[in-house]
Amino acid sequence: MSKSRLIGGIICLAVAGLLAVLNVALPENKVVFMVGDTNMPFVPVLILGIIGVVLLVTSRGTEQRETAPEMQKEAPELSEKAILNKRLETIGWGLFLIMLGGFALVPHELVAKGLWSIGVGVIMLGLNITRYFFQIRMSGFTTFLGIISLLSGVTQMLGMHNLDAPILLIVLGAYLVVKPWFEKRQLFGKAEDS
Repeated sequence: MSKSRLIGGIICLAVAGLLAVLNVALPENKVVFMVGDTNMPFVPVLILGIIGVVLLVTSRGTEQRETAPEMQKEAPELSEKAILNKRLETIGWGLFLIMLGGFALVPHELVAKGLWSIGVGVIMLGLNITRYFFQIRMSGFTTFLGIISLLSGVTQMLGMHNLDAPILLIVLGAYLVVKPWFEKRQLFGKAEDS
């Protein structure tokens, strides 16, 4: 049984339960989670509830089954870099969930538009920069999403709200242009291959 998944699932379900109670107990305007111009305070409850259930269900599936000694296969040993990468990913998810909870609880009038997107971008890019410094291959997917999120947040803070699609196309095009450079240096890929 995976203790970290079990604990993570319990925490996610506890936070989802707390948010559900706050949604029911507090007046309608007190719990705010804006999607566009609509207040949808139930979205974080659903997301955290689903994540919690998935973590609980998968925590049981990782246990080792008892088999005859000749039938047991030795699990491949994870390298130090793979173990460090798992730890970095866990920290990144933790920061992301903390930020999601803050986004749900903090009134939007107190935080500038785009600040949450910048925070998500900083988390994703920070994860990949840390991987780079430890000579672990970076994730192209989270690097791409981090750049998009960071640029989108900056443009929202500057008041340019209709630039998300052009920024997406520019970053995608720039990635395709520099992709051979990344492949030559083997910066992206699986951490286990580092």
